[in-house]
Amino acid sequence: MNPGKVIAKNKLGFLMRTAAKMEFLLRPLGNSVIQRIGEFPKKQVKGVPADVVWYAYACSQCGYCVPSCDQFYGRGWESQSPRGRWYWLREFIEGREKWDQYMVDAFIACTTCELCNLRCSANLPIEPSWMKLRGVLIGEERKMTFPPFEIMAAALSKEGDIWAGYRKNRSDWFPEDLLEKHGPGKKRSAVYFAGCTASYVENDIGIASVRLLDEAGVDFGYVGNIENCCGTPMLVAGKWDIFAETLKKNVEAIRESGADTVICSCPACDMMWRTVYPEWAKKLGIDYDIKAKHYSEVIAEKIREKEFSFPDKEMKKENVTWHDSCHIGRASGIYDEPREILKALPNVNFVEMEYNRENAHCCGSVLTLIKDPPVAAEVGKTRLDEAVEAGAEKVVSLCPCCQFQFRVTVEKKRIPLKIQDLASLSCQALGYNYADPDPEVQKQWAVFEAMIDLMTPGGFAELMSAMWPELMDAMPMKMGKMMYAMGRAPWMLNLMKPMFPLLFPLLLPKMMPKVMDVMLQRISERIPMPDYMAEQMPEMMPKVMGNLMPHMIKELVPLITQPMINYLISGK
Repeated sequence: MNPGKVIAKNKLGFLMRTAAKMEFLLRPLGNSVIQRIGEFPKKQVKGVPADVVWYAYACSQCGYCVPSCDQFYGRGWESQSPRGRWYWLREFIEGREKWDQYMVDAFIACTTCELCNLRCSANLPIEPSWMKLRGVLIGEERKMTFPPFEIMAAALSKEGDIWAGYRKNRSDWFPEDLLEKHGPGKKRSAVYFAGCTASYVENDIGIASVRLLDEAGVDFGYVGNIENCCGTPMLVAGKWDIFAETLKKNVEAIRESGADTVICSCPACDMMWRTVYPEWAKKLGIDYDIKAKHYSEVIAEKIREKEFSFPDKEMKKENVTWHDSCHIGRASGIYDEPREILKALPNVNFVEMEYNRENAHCCGSVLTLIKDPPVAAEVGKTRLDEAVEAGAEKVVSLCPCCQFQFRVTVEKKRIPLKIQDLASLSCQALGYNYADPDPEVQKQWAVFEAMIDLMTPGGFAELMSAMWPELMDAMPMKMGKMMYAMGRAPWMLNLMKPMFPLLFPLLLPKMMPKVMDVMLQRISERIPMPDYMAEQMPEMMPKVMGNLMPHMIKELVPLITQPMINYLISGK
C-alpha cells in the first residue's frame, strides 16, 4: 500500500525487519500480555464466573471462529457461534439480556470439539468457558439441561450406564476364549476400559479392541460389571454431582483391580482418565496416580518396536480415510498412532480428508445429536462429504459416538460410505470378522429419536392428550368432576381459561404420580423400547418427569389448554 515508506532502507525499516525476525521469540510474551490487559474481575458477575466475564470482553469479535464452528454451519445462525455467544454474554452482563431456555440450550449444544480454541486470535479458552457455564447454569442455578440427559442420569444412577442396560449384562460382550487370560478378577497392571456404547450397542469395538491387544501380546485385565460410565455425558450436561460420584466409583474400581494404567478405546473415556479425572480428583481431594493410554498408542508402539505386525498377505484393498475424533485429537493430541496402524494394514489404501488432524471437522455428536437430530445430520454430512471427495469408500474412526452419528447420518442422507471401527478393521487383517453393529445402532437410534421427540413440551402435550380421562380423575379435591360440569357450559371454561397458567403448575405435580402407570403405557405404545428399558421405566420415569416438569410447565400449559377444553366439551 505504501511502498518504500514503512519497510525502507532507513532506521525505521531496519527496526521493522529486525522485529520481524525476532517475532517468534516475542510472540509468547505478546500473547501473555494480551490475556491480561484491562481490569480483571475478582468475583463472578450475575452468576458468570470471573474469568469467563473477562474473556467475554476480551473477545475482539474478529470472527475467525465463526466458519469453523459446527453449530454455525449446521444451524446457519451466527448467534450459535463463539463470537455470537461472547456478544450475548456481554449483553447479559450489561443487563440487556436474560437467560431463557433457548440461550441455555445454545451453550449446552456446543459439541466440545475445541476447534474454536485453535482459531481464536486472542487465544481465549472458549470450550472450557462453556463447560464452566454448564456447571453454573445446570448444577448451581438448576436450569434445565437437555431432557435426554435426564433419562441417561436416571439410568446411570441405577445401573451405571447411559443406555439403560442392566449392570449384570455389562460384560456380556467380552470374548469367552479371553476370559481366563484377561477377564474380570485377573490382577494386571493395566486394565481395558470399554465404556457404555462398546458394552451395550457397538459391541464390535470392545471385542476387536481386546482381541487386538491380545494378539499384540499386551498384558491387561478387565474389571467387568463394576465398570461404570466414564461420566462424560453428565459432565457436558452440567449434572456435575452425578459426574463426581461416577468418577469416585471408577477410580475405586481401578484401585481394587490393582492396576495403575487404564487402556481405553473410546476417546471420551480416554479424555476423562487422561485429563479430566486428574483435575477433578485434585478438586475433590482424591489421590490420583492412574495413567491413561489409548489402545492405538499401545499397538502403534508395538509396531514401531517390531514386536507386532499384521500378516503380510494378499487382501482386497479399500480406499479408507481416517476421521480424527475431537476428543482423541484436539483434546488428547493423538494423531499419528491411528494412521500408523491403518498404513500397516494389508487391506487398506489410505486417503486423507482435506480437513485433518487438528483442523478436522467434528462429526456432530453427541450434544447436537440428542438436541437437534436434523442439525446433527447436516454437521455429519459436511464431514462425510469430505470423505467422498477424498475418494474414500469407508470412513474409519475409533470413537463409538462418532461411528454412531456417522451411521445415523449415512442412513438419513443416503451417503455412499461404509463406517467401521479401527480395531474391527484391524482384526479383519488378523482373520477375525465381527457382526456389523449397524442394525443395533439403527434400532437404538429409533428409540432414542422417539424419546427426544417425546421429551419436549409438544411431545408431552401430545402424550397428555391421549390420557384426558385419567388426568381428570387424578385432579385433587374432585376438581375433575367440576371440570366435566363446566364442559356442559363452554362459556364457563372460556372464563376459566386465563386461570389455567396459574392452576396447572400447582395441580400437575400432584396429578402425575396418579397417572404414571397410564403414562408409561402410552409411552410404550409410541416408542418401541427394548424389554430391559421398558422394565426400568417405572423407576426412572418419575425422576425424569420430576426434573423436567418444573421447567417445561410454562410452555406446556398453552399447548394443552385448548385440547383439554375441546375434550371436556366433546367428551373425546
